[in-house]
Amino acid sequence: MQTFKIKKGDTLPVFSVTMQYANGSAINLTSGSVFLHLGSLSNYAPYFSGACNITSASGGQAEYRWTGSPDTFITGTFWAEFKASWTGSSLTLPSDHSLRVQIFEDYEWLYN
Repeated sequence: MQTFKIKKGDTLPVFSVTMQYANGSAINLTSGSVFLHLGSLSNYAPYFSGACNITSASGGQAEYRWTGSPDTFITGTFWAEFKASWTGSSLTLPSDHSLRVQIFEDYEWLYN
């Protein structure tokens, strides 16, 4: 199980992904789009969805750049998936629930 970790309200690090078929070849994202979806661990209810930047269309590479609100506004652990869509096709990765995002509390308020 992979877990991407970030502090509440932070905008870094960037969450990067390489979209690949099961055989390891990259999905060509030319004229495509990729979205990051986060959902509740307990009932799969949607929490957040945001558009990713495609950084290499031919290499299947994309990244989500956090904004701090609303994406990292609530602490907790969420299921995560990337949804790629291109020319009449779509693919959600990972195909199982093996990716999580954990947003930790930021204790900055203690010092203000």
